[in-house]
Amino acid sequence: MMVRDYHANRGRIPRTVVALGIVSLFTDAASEMIYPLVPVFVSLLGSGALLLGVIEGVAETTAAMLKLISGIVSDRFGKRKLLVVAGYAVSSAIRPLTGIVTAAWQIVFIRMADRIGKGIRTAPRDALIASSTDETIRGRAYGFHRAMDHAGAVIGPLLAIIVLGVLILLFRMRDTMTILRWTFILAFIPGLFAVAALLLFVRESPVPAAPAAWKSFSLRRFDGNLLRYIGIVALFALGNSTDAFLLFRVRDALHHSETHYAVIRSLPLAGDMIGKFGDAQAQQNLMDIMFVPLIWAFFHIIKVLFSTPLGSLSDRIGRKKVIIAGWSVYAAVYCAFAFLDRLPDVMQIGATFGLFAVYALYYAFTEGAEKAFVADLVPTGLSGSAFGLFNFSTGVVLLPASILFGLLYQSYGAAAAFGTGAAIACLAMLLLTVLVRERPGSLRAGPDERRHAND
Repeated sequence: MMVRDYHANRGRIPRTVVALGIVSLFTDAASEMIYPLVPVFVSLLGSGALLLGVIEGVAETTAAMLKLISGIVSDRFGKRKLLVVAGYAVSSAIRPLTGIVTAAWQIVFIRMADRIGKGIRTAPRDALIASSTDETIRGRAYGFHRAMDHAGAVIGPLLAIIVLGVLILLFRMRDTMTILRWTFILAFIPGLFAVAALLLFVRESPVPAAPAAWKSFSLRRFDGNLLRYIGIVALFALGNSTDAFLLFRVRDALHHSETHYAVIRSLPLAGDMIGKFGDAQAQQNLMDIMFVPLIWAFFHIIKVLFSTPLGSLSDRIGRKKVIIAGWSVYAAVYCAFAFLDRLPDVMQIGATFGLFAVYALYYAFTEGAEKAFVADLVPTGLSGSAFGLFNFSTGVVLLPASILFGLLYQSYGAAAAFGTGAAIACLAMLLLTVLVRERPGSLRAGPDERRHAND
């Protein structure tokens, strides 16, 4: 009877994963009330692409270093949830402080502190998902978690637009910077719900004690195949700059063509709200602020729809095929973004939404499959360290990646910056195809078999 119940539940996403998905939904709702508006905020503070690259690069590199440390700590002590709670709490408290900065360079420190929280929680959370999930549905579980995360990223920009409308229509605010600041500060509320959901609903499964030989971190604990895989994903990340540059690119292209202004004025309540807001320049700034969250919400709707099924696809046809498909989509979209401003004005809005829809498929293909591939190649007792190493290696390159992209964009234009990203992605695809193996039967092998293969 117990065996039958176990097999009946094997295909279900565990309650711990569902609860962590809810936590991510609230967290991303808070984060995405702020994130898509940061490029506009930076521009209004008088800075450009290079500083934006520094802001995002420093933030992600800080997170990457802590992901490795927190993963090792979670393996050593076998306590995942405590670190996860601490990480979400730090981010939820710090993130809204973006609303009080007076110069763009100060955002570096806010984003860095926010990413400290992300760095503390990410590897233990991924390990918690791995230890709570049967290996035959890992791709689906990670895909589901990412889908919930993206659902929050749909809600966040829409909340930002609602807050903007309330501040303008009910509180009669007329200063662009003031309404942005209040929108950022109010992001504290969904962050508070995220921490509460984590404390109340997430249960930690017992983690097998790590053998004494694993108590100290060493790359020798991992086989060469895993290390090659992590190195190639890190190479891909070197060409994968922050998505803030995509939003910066869209604002840059559309702000000059002004094609989106008529669309925004036609939205319910938008025309009346804009008409009451300052002079012509202030109204254009407000429409830029409104348009970017609409694109960002649409982008994450596509992620929500496809993250779980495409994560599940890697359970059936293998991780490498799905990852390579996603990287191919990435390279194609980056090439297209390079020439967005060369389209006729009337086509730019449709092209923008179309490109973001296709770009969302890159995430849906890769996010679940990349993490499930890591989980396939290590025993449970080392999963925290493995995810820490994976996140560290792919995150630490984001500072040089973002600075390089910002320099290329600012010095040589969008075509050079986006073209370089696409070229690096193509190189990473070739290396992944040639150098990394998927172990035969890795999705079906028992823990003892996988442990023996990694010794």
